[in-house]
Amino acid sequence: MTGSTLTRIGWMLLAVLIVLNALCLIGGLLFNAELLNKAGADIPLKNLQALEIYGQSLAAVSVCLAAWRLCIWAHGKWGHQQHLMRSILLSTVVLAPLTWWVQGVVPDAIAEAFPADLRVYSLYAYVTKKGLLYDSVQIPGIPYQEYRDKGEGKAFIANLGVLMSAQGSYVEQIGHNFQGFAQTVFKGYTRRNADRLYSRLQAEVIPVFDDIAREYAKVEALRRSGVAGNKRKPLALPNAALQQDPPSAEDYSLAMPSGLRTRQAMANTAQVRGMARQVLGPVYVEGMDLLVTPNQFNTYLNGIASNMASDVARTDVHGAQSLSVLKNMWFVPWSLLSGLFMGALNIVGLLLSTVEQRAFIQKRLVAVRAAAVALIVMVPLLAGNAIIQSPGYRTAFKDIEAGPTLMAGVFHWAMSAEAMLYNLTRPLLNAE
Repeated sequence: MTGSTLTRIGWMLLAVLIVLNALCLIGGLLFNAELLNKAGADIPLKNLQALEIYGQSLAAVSVCLAAWRLCIWAHGKWGHQQHLMRSILLSTVVLAPLTWWVQGVVPDAIAEAFPADLRVYSLYAYVTKKGLLYDSVQIPGIPYQEYRDKGEGKAFIANLGVLMSAQGSYVEQIGHNFQGFAQTVFKGYTRRNADRLYSRLQAEVIPVFDDIAREYAKVEALRRSGVAGNKRKPLALPNAALQQDPPSAEDYSLAMPSGLRTRQAMANTAQVRGMARQVLGPVYVEGMDLLVTPNQFNTYLNGIASNMASDVARTDVHGAQSLSVLKNMWFVPWSLLSGLFMGALNIVGLLLSTVEQRAFIQKRLVAVRAAAVALIVMVPLLAGNAIIQSPGYRTAFKDIEAGPTLMAGVFHWAMSAEAMLYNLTRPLLNAE
């Protein structure tokens, strides 16, 4: 091959790289918009895993594209262009799995090293987030309800964990009676989700109870017939040291007292109630009638809220649940911040790469790049954000406002940029 052919291949690869960078940039911006959409709503903690996998994939692709660009530049500057494809392949084989691993492991390692007080503040923020989303809590002077479906509201909720972890005055108020605060929050949650909670009872408990009732009818028939082997047998006691299978419908039926004639009597047994308690967790209220109608179920909502509040108040700050909360309230905001800033830099890089060959630009390339970066920083700050500018924000998060200007500026930039991104991409998210 001739040197000119290799140069032509290099230019072709560079053109392909620009296209791939553009596609990756679009994917990254849409990912950050969707991440903001989820983080600004009541995202289940288990849904974080799917977002993490997508984020890991995007990061691996971005790093590989940056490595490819470096390879093309290095071989163009120092020669050995016959080895260009080998360098690209080698960098991909090394960097793709390494980036995937780092993106997956490092956040967990950092989260596990977080001090206990930051984990507690993250838990406070998680409960406050639910309270704001379900209208059971309001922070005085912050117009969240007006902007809850807009970028400003989404960005505020998404960054709430970091804001509250900075030990704002609002955290101090919550800390005096966290369980009472949590109970108020979960009253709003249960009121708004009464139908979903009742559906959970119907979907997870009633089918199991129906199986138990059928088995119990068979056992009772065999007992009346005098068939041996159907004596009452208590359920095995749970033993954390042993791996035990959950009791079967037959186990429950043999443990229940004989002579029960109605479904209501069966549902009221200690065995069936124990099953419901195990399945529903805090949604089960002591003495709950498992065969309730939807209207009757509403009488248990305050009890469910109290159970949920007690459950949250007893959360082990060093346990797996606390780790998930911490990642939700801390690493999602930082992921948004880094993703948006790098995305903005990539946009500028792509624009400059199309015009930097012009003589006017080449003579002033450093100044143009500096101006572009300054523009990235200044536009969101000048655009403003109604929540950040509200008097309630400055009161509730006065430690941030009174803290280092750089710290406040970073959060203000992130929240304003996220609001702009969401408001611009909202039609695409709705279409999806």
